[in-house]
Amino acid sequence: MRLAATPIRRWAIALAVAASLISLAACGGGGGSTTKAPSGLVEDQLGFGQEALIERQSRIEAAISDCMKAQGFQYVPIDPLAQRAAVTGSTRLSDEGFLKQFGYGISTLSGRGTPQNDPNEQIRASLSGAGSAAYERALWSENPGATFSQAIETGDFERLGGCTKKATEAIFGGPETLTALQSKLEDLDQRIVQDQRMVRAIEQWAGCMTAAGYSISDPQDVDATITERFQAVVGRSVEPYATSAAPGATYDRAALETVQRYEVAIVGTD
Repeated sequence: MRLAATPIRRWAIALAVAASLISLAACGGGGGSTTKAPSGLVEDQLGFGQEALIERQSRIEAAISDCMKAQGFQYVPIDPLAQRAAVTGSTRLSDEGFLKQFGYGISTLSGRGTPQNDPNEQIRASLSGAGSAAYERALWSENPGATFSQAIETGDFERLGGCTKKATEAIFGGPETLTALQSKLEDLDQRIVQDQRMVRAIEQWAGCMTAAGYSISDPQDVDATITERFQAVVGRSVEPYATSAAPGATYDRAALETVQRYEVAIVGTD
């Protein structure tokens, strides 16, 4: 089980900065330009704002249910907001509150999900070994646990399979649309980080992180560092951001708690 509708962090930051740079250019440009920056958050304009993602997640869940039913399986659509509340323990947890309590959720959500939070885990648990495997193939194909929300968080839609992939493609218009969008966002990201204002800002950020005891020179490496520590403890079979472990996974709980404390601390500094 995973939390839904978390925007792609790296792209969200890049887009927010892009909006700021556009605004600066509009206000300080020469030649009497009257160009105005677009209003509102850029990710909202692209359809990747929080509300839009929640709405799309709900539609995808309904499409997954229809797809699974056509293959002879029961799948209960998950309410993204109810799912988040079940895991975090709050229906009114702000983004800032989430960061303070869970960091980015890479390691800190592990173990907070239970079959009671996700009726589909109960359904799979009630099946035989072969039946459970068939259910997972229908839902995820070759990558068990690869969900739409994970794809949004990581930007990797290629791992999606089964009914999850079919539903995502139905709502977003197919893999070509996602691939084209991903390519354009990555291009925008590169243009932003090469801007000298961003170069200076990242240098200042790195100095601040170093002063706090974290030897990280690139903001994107925060996520990678947490993920590396997390998977060193739980193994590659447990997806980052996942609230429940892979079947049969065993690991050192105390070591995981150490990683979770590290995540909250470094995210607070970040």
